Amino acid sequence: MDQEARFRSLYEPQYPDLLAYFLRRLKHEDAVEAAADVFLAAWRRIDHAPDGQEARLWLFGIARNVLRNRQRTNRRVRRLLVRMATVPVNPPQNPEVLVVKRAQNCEVVAALDRLRSIDREVIQLRLWEEASYDDIAVLLGCSRHAAEQRYAKALRRLRSVYHQAGHEWTSGTQQTLQTQEWTREA
Repeated sequence: MDQEARFRSLYEPQYPDLLAYFLRRLKHEDAVEAAADVFLAAWRRIDHAPDGQEARLWLFGIARNVLRNRQRTNRRVRRLLVRMATVPVNPPQNPEVLVVKRAQNCEVVAALDRLRSIDREVIQLRLWEEASYDDIAVLLGCSRHAAEQRYAKALRRLRSVYHQAGHEWTSGTQQTLQTQEWTREA
């Protein structure tokens, strides 16, 4: 008997009983999916399926494992939902805050664009790419100390350009510069 015929000889007589087994234990949708999972597992191991009454018991053994896995998953989901209910939800930002942030992003990008390319690159490597000073040193072909100095000087120049444009440098400006939630098109 080929694999497909062997599978049909298991599926056709046993499906109604396995579905009933799951319907007594799970919601309808879950029961149908669980029954399908049993026969998927059976198909994968069709060469190991026993004959006769043993085949029925073999399928119910698979069904028991499928049921335990679903119940374990359901418990985990419930625990996760309980934990999620205790996590404070950050309310969405109102449009005014988003407009101010977008304007600040544009101001920071405009200030960056007025820097020399090497200053801009050092700042972007350090803050946007989160490169270490050692990494920056390798990329720029200088010592670690020189990379630190270049970053400090570039940041001072950026602050100066930002002030010259009539903006106040705050910790929020530094945060805006460090965030990776926006792009140059912001």
